[in-house]
Amino acid sequence: KMGSTNANAPTVKQSIAIGESKMSLDYTSITWADGKTMNRIMDKEAGAGMRKRMSENAANAPLGSFTSSVDVMVGDAHLPAGDYKVFFTIDDSLAWSINFMGKDGKTHQVKLQLEDSQHESKRLMLCLYAEENGAGAYVAFGNKSGMLTFKPHDSK
Repeated sequence: KMGSTNANAPTVKQSIAIGESKMSLDYTSITWADGKTMNRIMDKEAGAGMRKRMSENAANAPLGSFTSSVDVMVGDAHLPAGDYKVFFTIDDSLAWSINFMGKDGKTHQVKLQLEDSQHESKRLMLCLYAEENGAGAYVAFGNKSGMLTFKPHDSK
């Protein structure tokens, strides 16, 4: 969220109800200075320090929140019903993760399967949508995009 390009970044609030189940995904649609910052972060050698700082500070400056009235599975992470802060991290191999931090401070990390996109997103985009057995979210930034799936978790 840092930098003058994000001083007035738009906030997006979206929710979905499937039967009695409700989910919301709210976030700040940041930009990466017309791609210059993203290019520096994704430079394997020269961007190492920038990635490290971004990942270390991400939990203290989350980009959004996720709320679910039911337990869900996101990738291999079980998110109990509740409220979460949402933030992104990047590891040394340039792999992105989305992180969900609960009120108890426990963080659930989900690796993002990002692919090259035919559409360049100048701002972070998270689009919540309904699926047959749950919900999904389209994630896009720069020339990368991917999907997340939220499926009901059967706690039996």
